[in-house]
This record gives sequence, C-alpha cells and structure tokens, in this order.
Amino acid sequence: MTRSGFKAEVWRCLIAVSVCTIAGLFAGRGITGFALGCAGYLLWLFVQIYRLERWINRTRRGSTTTEELRGLWADLSYDVQLMLARHEKEKQRLQAVLQRMQDMATALTDAVILVDRRGNMEWWNKAAGRLFDFRDADRGQKLPNLIRYPEFIHYFDEKNYAAPLKLTLWQKDQHLELQIHLYGEGERLVMARDITRVFKLEEMRKDFVANVSHELRTPLTVIRGYLETLADSPQLSAPGQKMIQQMEQQTQRMTLLINDLITLAKLETDQLEPATAVPLTPLIDSILADARSLSGERGHKLIASGDCDLALIGNERELRSAITNLVVNAINYSPPGSQVEVRYQRENGGAVVRVRDQGNGIEPKHIPRITERFYRVDASRSVASGGTGLGLAIVKHVLLRHNAELKIPSQLGKGSEFSCHFPSSMVEPLPSTQEDTAR
Repeated sequence: MTRSGFKAEVWRCLIAVSVCTIAGLFAGRGITGFALGCAGYLLWLFVQIYRLERWINRTRRGSTTTEELRGLWADLSYDVQLMLARHEKEKQRLQAVLQRMQDMATALTDAVILVDRRGNMEWWNKAAGRLFDFRDADRGQKLPNLIRYPEFIHYFDEKNYAAPLKLTLWQKDQHLELQIHLYGEGERLVMARDITRVFKLEEMRKDFVANVSHELRTPLTVIRGYLETLADSPQLSAPGQKMIQQMEQQTQRMTLLINDLITLAKLETDQLEPATAVPLTPLIDSILADARSLSGERGHKLIASGDCDLALIGNERELRSAITNLVVNAINYSPPGSQVEVRYQRENGGAVVRVRDQGNGIEPKHIPRITERFYRVDASRSVASGGTGLGLAIVKHVLLRHNAELKIPSQLGKGSEFSCHFPSSMVEPLPSTQEDTAR
C-alpha cells in the first residue's frame, strides 16, 4: 500500500461526502445529504472489502483469477500478492533445504531416526530401515515397541544420554553403538552405528595378547632355568657372568611384562567375581610391607593413615593389584629416602584412596594419556626403573570394574598424587570403635 493510494482514497471520501452534502443543501436538507454521502461511501468500502476478501480466498486455494479493484484496495491486493509470492518462495526454499537434509541423512551409512516428544517415530533413513527392518506402517509407532531390547528401552526412557549405549543384535550378530540427542521441545534424534568390525577386531586383539602371553610363559621359564644354571657354574669367566646377569635381568623384565599383559587380558574378559567386604587397613599394611622390601637400600619412608573401620566392596585380588601398582610407581619415581604416603578415608559419601610421592611430578599434558598402555612420560627413566608401562592401565581397568575413578592432581616439581574415588555403593563400614591411626 503506497502513500499516494491512501491520499487518493481520502480525496475520494471527501469528494463523495462533499457532493452529497452540497446536493442536500440545495434541497434544503444538508444533514441528510451528509449522512447519505457517508453511508454511500461506507457501502462502497464494504463492497471493496468483500471483493478483496473473495480474491484472497481464491488466491489461497490456488486460483489465478484476478479481481478488479481500485485505489487503496488495488494497492492492498498488490501488497497481499507480493506477500503470497514471498511466502511461496520461502516455502519452496525451506522444502528444498528439508529435502537436501533428508537426502544427506539418507546417504549416511549410520542409522538416523527422528522421534517426537511422545516417543513416536516421525522419520528414518534407509540405513535405519535396513538395520531395524522398519516398514512404512511403523511410522507413528513408539520406538521402544520396535527395538525391543531391555538395555535400549531403559536407556531410551531414562533420558540420560551423556554416554552412548552399546547394543548387540543377537539375531543378526551385530554390535551397535547408539547415541540419542535431544532437540526442539522434547524431540529426539537417535543415531546408531554398526561397530561389529571394530568389536571383532578388539576381541581378536584381546585373544591374541592373552594367547601369546600364555604361550611365551613356557619358553621364558625354560630360558630362566638355564640362565640360573649357567650363572652358578664355577667355570664361567667374568665377562660371561656379566652377560648372563644382563640376560637374566631382561628375562625377568620380559616375565613381568607378560604377567601384566595376562592380568590386563583377564580384567578385560573375565566376569567380576562376587564382591566381598575388603578391609583397607590390613590390605594396605600388607602392601606396604612388600613395598619396603622392594625399596630396600633406597630407604623410602612408607606411611599409611586413614579410617580403620573402612572397607570396600569388591575383589580383594584386583584391589591389591591396583594399589600395589600405585605404591610401586611412587617408589620407582621418587628419590631415595623420600616419603611415600597412602591415605584412605570416607569422602562425600564414598571413599578415597590416595597415594602421594615426593618425585618430580607429571606435566599436565601427559596426564590425559598416562593410563594408556605402554605410554611413558620419560622412556629412559621407565626402562631404568624396570617398569612395563602397564601398571596404570591395570589400575584404570580395576577401578572401572569397581565403578571408581582415578584422578591425578600433579604438578611438575611438586610430586604426584594418585587418588582412587569409590562411590558410596562400593563402601561398607565395619563395626569398630577404634579411632584413626597413623603407622
């Protein structure tokens, strides 16, 4: 609607009312003429509004017929026509974008499913249809009714999607990784990826490491036996004794490495044994007694303190392995005569076991990767200390099996602290009136 059109309509109104008023004055009825002029113009307005509304309805239904309008109403019809054209253009653009998005999702090898806020399926791509055997009749059905696996139903209903779900389709011998994302007003985007190949490769790796480790045990035992026999021979020269001694050291190192690999393989494949209450005080006292023998002439000061009535619910052998690895690492990476402290206590409803040393500490850039297999902060120091590079990996796996978490608040030059945080479900207090002690 232009400004000139509005002015023309005002002039049209004034002229029509003025003419009727003047005609009424000549007839001696000026007020009647004015009223007739206003009524006539109002009637004309209603006719134009009716014609405009009829034209809009026809246009909405897709008709291309035009309506002869004048003045302001012609301008209004032109503006409406422009708005409808823009709306149609925007609608076509959005449809094109939506079609492209659907084409992109269809081209994905990962399954994509759109679910409304009631849990009903709205759309899925071809990969999802092939993976879950969806049909057109399934549109609008609840997704948990079509993917009938208890793990998925619990994951879908719980609405805690921070971590993906690993799901096995036993009928197809497929392994999936599902991730759900929330968007809009309660709608959900479900993505499923086939990880069967990765899963089988991981299983092959575990089997290979476990089998090779077991197979290497026997020849290493034979080699060690012969080396010990040769070392006791009085006819062996001094250079020969040195070579035998070095061979024994490397054989011992290889044996430790194989034992750690077998331990890791068991942690990855074995089911968790029935949990029992493991009192921490006698366990840590026993570990420190063995650690004092390991320290030997280096003279590390080993200290333990904590809640005497504290016990963890878990596997004693695995917990001993994890804490022992932390204590041995602290000894190996601390200077002779320094202090290694083990503290265990209740904290935030759970329990924490801390192992602190007075070594050189760890740079922050190494901490995210320090629990990886064979990752070494300083390769030369690790080899000199006789480490296998698997100790912290074993600790991580043990803690995962006990729903615990390893935290490493360390600063370079200020020593290291390895803290194992156990949830309240893994803590059982023992009836005791003894107070905390330090040994």
